[in-house]
Formats: sequence, C-alpha cells, structure tokens
Amino acid sequence: MPNAKEIFNRIINFESCERTLNWEFGYWAGTIERWYKEGLPSINPVTSDANLADDVLGPALPVSPPAYGESILIDSDISNFFNFDEGFAKVPYDYWIFPAFERKIIFEDERLIELYDYDGIRKRKMRDGSSMPFWIDYPVKDINDWEKIKEERFNFNSISKRYLGNYDLFIRQAKNRTCPMAMLGGRVGFLGSIRFLLGEKNLYFAYYDNPGLIKSICEHLCEFWIHVSEELLSKMDFDAAIFWEDMSGKQGSLIGPATFREFMTPYYKRMIGFLKSKGINSFIVDTDGNVSGLIPLFIEAGVNGMYPFEQQASNDVIEIRKKYPDLVMLGGFDKNTLFKNKESIDRELKKMEWMIGRGGYIPYADHLIPPNSTWENFKYYREQLSRIISNTRVL
Repeated sequence: MPNAKEIFNRIINFESCERTLNWEFGYWAGTIERWYKEGLPSINPVTSDANLADDVLGPALPVSPPAYGESILIDSDISNFFNFDEGFAKVPYDYWIFPAFERKIIFEDERLIELYDYDGIRKRKMRDGSSMPFWIDYPVKDINDWEKIKEERFNFNSISKRYLGNYDLFIRQAKNRTCPMAMLGGRVGFLGSIRFLLGEKNLYFAYYDNPGLIKSICEHLCEFWIHVSEELLSKMDFDAAIFWEDMSGKQGSLIGPATFREFMTPYYKRMIGFLKSKGINSFIVDTDGNVSGLIPLFIEAGVNGMYPFEQQASNDVIEIRKKYPDLVMLGGFDKNTLFKNKESIDRELKKMEWMIGRGGYIPYADHLIPPNSTWENFKYYREQLSRIISNTRVL
C-alpha cells in the first residue's frame, strides 16, 4: 500500500490509485470538547487551555499559520480514532511579520480584552474566544508605514532566521518522510495577506485611490517569498505550494476580474514561474466563499488546485468538476449536515463517491467543524466516508 505522500502525489497528478486520502480538515476547540463529553476518547487532549473558537488542525491542513512563538493546536484523538492517513508535515517557518510586533494590552475586564496584537492589528476580543475579534486599526495607512514595516519585518536578511523550533531535526526528518509537505500557505497571497496590513475596507479603497501602494506591497512580498522559497528549497523538497486568500463571500469574489488581473495575476505568474523552474508543479489556493468566478482567474494565473469549496456558499463540486476536469479539488463536504440528520449526510456522501472516482480529489468537510455538530453524526459521517474511500478506486 502506498504511503500518504505517494497517494497525495498520485491524486493531485490525476493518476490512478487504489484509493484517495482519508483526511479531515479541522475543528473548533469547542467542538472537540463537546465530543469528549459525547463519546470521543480523550487520550491526548489539546483543548484544555484553548478558547472555544480556537482552530484545531486536522491532517488535511497543509501548513501552520504564523505562530509568533505560540503553540499550534493539532488534533490526534480524532485522527487516531478513525485511523486517518498521515497528514501534511507542518513546516516550522514563519512567512509573515517577523519579528512580531510587541503585544500591548489597552483595556481588559472579565469578558473583553482590547490590545495591539502580534500582527500589529488593534483588536477587541472576547476572552473565551466565543466570537470573532472586532478589528479596529491596522499597521499600514500609507507608503511611509509600509516602508518602515518592509524594512523592519520583511527584511531579506531575516529569511534564514525565520525557522521555528528544532528546525535542524525537522529538515533531517523531512528527507525520509512518508507524508506530503507543502510550502508557503498561511498569509502568503496577494489579497488576503494585504488585508492584514491595511484592513479590508482600506484595501478596497486603495485599489482605486492608491494603487501604487498596493503594487509596492505586492512587488516586495512577491520577491520576498521567492527568496524564502529559494531558502527552503535549498534544504528540503516539497510536494506542492499553497497560497492563502479568503477572498470570496457567499455571493462571490470580493474584487472584480480587472482588479484581479492587475493586482494579483502578475505576482502569481511570477511566483509560480519560479517554483516551476525548481520542480514544483502543484499550486493550490485556500479561499472560502463562492469561488465560481475566481476559478478561471486563478487557472489563468497558473493555479491548478483549490479548497475547501464551502457548500453554504453554493459551490456545486460536481458541476465544478465537470466544468474544470483538470482542477485539483479538496474538501467540499457540507459541514452543516452534521447537525441535521443521516439522510442529509448520505446525500453529501453520494457526491463524494462520484468525485473520488474521477481523480484529483480529496474529500473532507468544507471548513472547520463547529460545536453544533454532534459526535454521533460526525462519527457516522466519517465511518461512511472511510468505507467509501476504501472501496472506491481512483480512475
């Protein structure tokens, strides 16, 4: 039986295989806490000190977001219970703001905390993590702010200093790994990342009022990430490159095609061209929301894969597969069926079975699974999906 690395590469290259990968995307910490009470064996809990809405990574999440020295929550109890395949190796490298900003508390009480966080963003957060933070202010307001941050926190001299933890051991182990490994990922993109510097509203105004600022940021980050890639590729091999955007809402893309082609396409083409010259051929974008209008734009820019295809945003995975038969697709199971009934789950599973057999597809939930999902329903979904995966040959 091939290992997870071998299966992954066969799937993303549309090659025949005995089966696809048996993975899950991830969970809210509050979801796992609920499942412990409902029957999930608690062997290696990672949620005891976590907020309810903290992300807990499953095997399908390819890379860790910037950690700023903090630990990342990675599930093992669910993975072991269902005997999931070995997941992506989590590369110990920070691609984003380095060094981190100093964390400064502005106000706090029993419920709320307002602060300047490690990413330089002023936020107001619930202490228990029960809702998304309210973002108040951002570190870049004009070209002078950007020039300062560029010099201090995206400096080319920092590239070899951005490894986290025991990276020498990781590099040695990566050479003989049996799991896939992807480079780039969290905060590497040309809309999603810039939103963390300027803020969403300010970014959209700047496309029209200050396009020079946006292009200055994109040009530097593109060159910076190419140098980062060169550093990493000198030490390790990779199976894919991941980009992160989150640039769609329920109704579709947050920007139009002309804006995409002017402010994103040139930098994607440049980065992908460089990575192809180094032997990487799989380029996968993580973006939520309705992606129907974005798929042809990303393909035009050189991207050949996407996830997680949220179903509540009307992404019809079967229709997308028919329209784009060469697009690598990951995710797409409607997580909202997990608080409904088995009939709803079964309808989704039929789609997964159809998709698996046609190649280029790894099934799992269409985002982190929230706490309204019961352990009974999740267990039913995963047992049935595991059966389908075991019995469905790819191509």
